[in-house]
Amino acid sequence: MPRTPLRSTALAGLLAASLAVPLSGVAVAAPTPSPDPSASPTDSPAPTASSSPTASPAPTGSPAPVPAGPVTTGLSLAESTATVTYGGTLTLSGALTRADGSPVVDAAVQVLSRTAGQDSRVVLATLHTGTDGRLTRVVSPRTTAEYQLRYGGDALNAPALSNKTVGNLQPRISGAFSPAGLKLGQTSVLRGAIAPAYSGTHLAIRRRAADGSWQDAAAVGIDGSGAYSWSVKPGLVGRYVFQVVLPPRPAYNQAATPAMAVQVDPRDLRQGDTGDDVLTLERRLAAQKADVGKVDGVFDYDLKHAVTAFQKSQGIARTQVYDAATRVRLGAPVAVRLRAPSAGRAIEIDLHKQVLYLSEGGVLRRVLDISSGSGQLYQQDGVTHRATTPVGSFAITRKINDPNHKSPLGILYRPAFFYQGFAIHGSSSVPTYPASHGCIRITDPAMDRLYDLLTIGVPVTVFAS
Repeated sequence: MPRTPLRSTALAGLLAASLAVPLSGVAVAAPTPSPDPSASPTDSPAPTASSSPTASPAPTGSPAPVPAGPVTTGLSLAESTATVTYGGTLTLSGALTRADGSPVVDAAVQVLSRTAGQDSRVVLATLHTGTDGRLTRVVSPRTTAEYQLRYGGDALNAPALSNKTVGNLQPRISGAFSPAGLKLGQTSVLRGAIAPAYSGTHLAIRRRAADGSWQDAAAVGIDGSGAYSWSVKPGLVGRYVFQVVLPPRPAYNQAATPAMAVQVDPRDLRQGDTGDDVLTLERRLAAQKADVGKVDGVFDYDLKHAVTAFQKSQGIARTQVYDAATRVRLGAPVAVRLRAPSAGRAIEIDLHKQVLYLSEGGVLRRVLDISSGSGQLYQQDGVTHRATTPVGSFAITRKINDPNHKSPLGILYRPAFFYQGFAIHGSSSVPTYPASHGCIRITDPAMDRLYDLLTIGVPVTVFAS
């Protein structure tokens, strides 16, 4: 069939329309139509508007840009004191802030501790900052330690470490001597404690020298509770000053007790004691004319009665012991005043003081303790008598050199009679008080030393002072 012009025209229109559709979203400019030659110039289509080269403004109210990473933070640490005594507390204070000074709130911060002298650190606690970015921690240290705070950071805040601080520990140490005053030859014990009780700790005991310097005297350990003890037995009379010191270590400061004094006085000497101090006592009593017997450094029976004779003559307590009162009086004795001095040898007996004085040429030569009539009633041959010693001026009339002379009232040791049956004689019992039937008792050894001096005719004066 012959093609008609109409179909050809339609196909050409469809093809033209398909070419005008953009391909795959790519904009294709439509071809400018050719001007119709028969059209009027005024009928020409208006030119197409082109896009402005200026970009469109961004919409208003959009969020601020997000930073590239976490904000820098600062962490600081301060402590309430640089040194704390054991048993006290130390307050650690910290602050976590951003670079602009704003606080980091509710942030987990670790409190780190490192004991002085150690390498490793431990976490004491994990705390959270408050609304002001601050935190506090109260600790009770047992050692000197270095403290530091650590913040691990989060998505918005960078990690941080604080400065370091050091809390020095001052241990507590006590001590006291018991007794603090003692006699030569006695022992005093020093007891005390150190806190805290560090295992293996040794304390230095120091003594102050005459020039004021301290010298080590001993080293003692402590038990599990921190207690210690040390005994001292000074060898000389005087005042001793000690101090107990805990030497310093990295983990704690040095600690020391106050100076503690121990006063050592001469010992009380009594029968049975020996030593240089006894020898000194014998010599000093001999200088006071006490009948000490043998000077040999032994406090024997003779020395006991010599001490008693001195105590009686001085009017002090008759303890028969070289005690403090006797020591003081022996340092400044009261001189004996004779009642009846004689150109030759003479005996004076003081019934009140219970002593016998031997003098020669008016000079005191010997002092002995005696026991005279007790004043008690006694029976002899059916007759009641009172045990009194006659008072007056007498003389030695006869002597019997017999250690076992029998008299109506008992055995007399080497008696020297001065009035009727009254004699000066030895006895095994010479107490510090009057106890005889009327005779003058002295010890047997004293009678042995006195017997030859009691010659016939020696005057004997008996009185009560």
